[in-house]
Amino acid sequence: MAGIGFELQRVLKHGGMSGVFKVALAGIIIVAGPWLISILGIFALSRFAGFAIEEGGFLFTAAIVYSYAFSLFLFGGLHYIYTRYTSDLIYIKDDSRAFATLIISMIIIGVLSFIVAVIGVYFIKTDHVANLFMYRIFAAVLFVSVNLIWLVMIFITLLKKYMTIFLVYIFGMILSFGAVYFLGRDYKLGGAMAGFSIGQVSILVMLLILIRRYIKPGNIFREMKPLLSYFTKYKFLLGAGIFYSAGIWIDKIALWIYTGTRVEGTYLVLFEHYDITVYFANLTLIPGLVYFMVFSETNFYVRLRRFLMKISTRTYTEIQEEKFRLMNTMRESLREQSLFQGVITVGLMILAGSINENFLGGLSSLLTLRLVLAGVFFHLLFLTLLTFLFYLERYKEAFITQICFFSVNFGGTLYFAGISTPVYGAGYLAAGILTSILSGLYLLRAIKTMDRRIFGLLERNEV
Repeated sequence: MAGIGFELQRVLKHGGMSGVFKVALAGIIIVAGPWLISILGIFALSRFAGFAIEEGGFLFTAAIVYSYAFSLFLFGGLHYIYTRYTSDLIYIKDDSRAFATLIISMIIIGVLSFIVAVIGVYFIKTDHVANLFMYRIFAAVLFVSVNLIWLVMIFITLLKKYMTIFLVYIFGMILSFGAVYFLGRDYKLGGAMAGFSIGQVSILVMLLILIRRYIKPGNIFREMKPLLSYFTKYKFLLGAGIFYSAGIWIDKIALWIYTGTRVEGTYLVLFEHYDITVYFANLTLIPGLVYFMVFSETNFYVRLRRFLMKISTRTYTEIQEEKFRLMNTMRESLREQSLFQGVITVGLMILAGSINENFLGGLSSLLTLRLVLAGVFFHLLFLTLLTFLFYLERYKEAFITQICFFSVNFGGTLYFAGISTPVYGAGYLAAGILTSILSGLYLLRAIKTMDRRIFGLLERNEV
């Protein structure tokens, strides 16, 4: 992602509002494209095309929410390994092999997600949906397409065609809404599900066409063995991906099971009071993620690269000076990013009452909304520290923090939901605070001992 940050910084240096606008659009699509489309789609459809989902609005929402939740819950670890392997190929400028890796990864995850989707929709049985078979088919299509879009979005940034990618998403969203509007009018819930899925599939196809226009894939079967070897080589990275992806959804899943409302005729459960609050609060993470990608990560990468280049060419004193510059850059980046996101978070917490009434339909509560907004702030801080640990290849420490995040979020959510006056969002906030502290301590120790670890590694290699 640091490479993307460099490109966006160059755009910013041109000056003017057009540069800021381009960076903002590119950053939003890169960090939250699929997720943003789904949330905006749900809000727009419920407001302007309610007739299309009046046959089963909860069932429509559940299909989208479960698709995004379990696409990460089940395959988040695979995404981490795929990203690491693809990054190594891009680093050596072997884009054709990277494209081949994308294709083989899409085949593997496509088959696995298809099996999960078929099993999942089989148990959806209700007499209140006229076109249930149509709904089932396209709910499965949606789940598979969402899984594949995540992979493509990891790769597509290589092209640096940010405005084109943005237009692809805009077209897909418009197509999705239009298809839901017209198909939902004739086929009700089944048509609405088909329309939304068609929009997602169109985004996937257009992104693949865009990639193929600029890059020719290599031999996909050649990449199978080295890709699989990364699962063993980076087992802690795999574990970190699994627990992080599970951790960001476990509080929602816990509340679905503990106190949620079952969608009639299905095994699907939702807890609208908390779900809608989380979806809105997660949108407030986007500005901070864009800031992180353009500034925090890029600046940290530049300083880390300078330090590593001096390891073998400079004196010990100069190496120590560069190490302290790296620590200062890290602290400055964290401080400025936290201030940026903090202003947004505090402002929204002050306006929580108005937001709940005007955007959330009064379905949330002020306490829940404020707790989740605060949780999102610490989630961004934790994610930033985690990324820095990845840069230093401290995968074991990252794995431990992810287990902590998962455990505290799960246990805290159940505890605060079970007290006499339930408090929703407190477990998520506690998980963000504790894991931010733990990650920060790990990161400081990793930077302080980085030169000794590198010298030790060099000595072992020489022996």
